Amino acid sequence: MVNSCLYQFNYLGGMEMAYAIAFDLDTTVLQELYPNSSWQNAYGDVKRTLVGLGFNHQQGSVYFGNSEITAVSCVLAAQKLSQTYAWFKPAVSDIRMLRIEEMNDLQPAL
Repeated sequence: MVNSCLYQFNYLGGMEMAYAIAFDLDTTVLQELYPNSSWQNAYGDVKRTLVGLGFNHQQGSVYFGNSEITAVSCVLAAQKLSQTYAWFKPAVSDIRMLRIEEMNDLQPAL
């Protein structure tokens, strides 16, 4: 059964669609630049910011947007992270906006 809290989709012409943000952080850079004693707390900082902007933590460094999130919202969220945390931009090794067209949970297939 899919957790409906994590999957809030926009409906366009009957097709389910959502935006997501996925990123990778260079932990070596984080260890150098993160201002607190435990650089792992950076992931919690990112989570608090993205959840506050309307994203749901999906897994690892993947956040699905709620029904209000658009492509512009994703760009603004990435900019907000960069403006809020001086360590974020240098530590990002990759960051992507994803457009998810349909349910993609493979767990029921297992």
